[in-house]
Amino acid sequence: MKKVLIVYDANTDEKSFEVQTKLLFDAAKKLGISITARSNVQIYTMLSNTKVKSFESYANFDFALFLDDDVWLARNLEMLGLKVYNNSRAIDICENCANMYQQLIKCGVNIPKTVILPSALSEYKKETIHPFVDQIIDDLGLPIIIKQWFGDLGRGVHLAKTREQAYEIVDRFEGRELLFQEFISEASGTDIRMYVVRNKVLASLRRTAGKEDFRSNTNFGGIMEKHIPTFVEQKLALDACKAVGCEFGVVDILKSINGPVVCEVNTSANIQYFQEVSDFNVAEHILKMLKK
Repeated sequence: MKKVLIVYDANTDEKSFEVQTKLLFDAAKKLGISITARSNVQIYTMLSNTKVKSFESYANFDFALFLDDDVWLARNLEMLGLKVYNNSRAIDICENCANMYQQLIKCGVNIPKTVILPSALSEYKKETIHPFVDQIIDDLGLPIIIKQWFGDLGRGVHLAKTREQAYEIVDRFEGRELLFQEFISEASGTDIRMYVVRNKVLASLRRTAGKEDFRSNTNFGGIMEKHIPTFVEQKLALDACKAVGCEFGVVDILKSINGPVVCEVNTSANIQYFQEVSDFNVAEHILKMLKK
């Protein structure tokens, strides 16, 4: 019998976690897989001299299904000899969206036009950064998206409709770890989200922003519906996962006037919503494909 360790974020929403883990446990029972779930604070590892130490052995597990963005823990588990999906390199790339976009274009995957804001090594100076912001706005136009490098569930994504709003956002973070992206108005607050496992799109849904926010995330009022992806959309999602090294992941795509572009690749998105809007048992197929 295959034995799988599920690693999750201890700070995740309790109700959402319970739904997702039940889906995985039910699928595992059907497939004859034994599952043990541990939060990232229940796994204690230590860097000691020339190796990683742990007070619990993970030698009996065939692999870990990593539903967290804790790249340091993923790397420590790998150094202990455990096979981790997704691996620490993929998590590291996707956790930092500046790195993610660089990796995507390096592999020929289309993304929105993006400018990474230079970070100040010492004191933040408005008179130095504001002219650079002006140049970005002149190139990409208004409104404009400003993203923090780290963030999930739509947090860290801001919309500036004026130069003054852009200045205010940049000043608030003192220019640290920010990037600018063109606002794709033709997407109309809608994106396509696809769940990919090992070169196959398992399920797809369309998210539409609510009236109160420009983001399509459900925690900001976005609504979901089943979506049948085109061949082009599927290929883009598969290429994106391959580019960042994901064994499984969620790819968010925006439809622009010049064709679809990748907005984000997420290594640990919740399977609950895909299961709800599709007729596909996503949890079962994730475990079935990864255990091969």
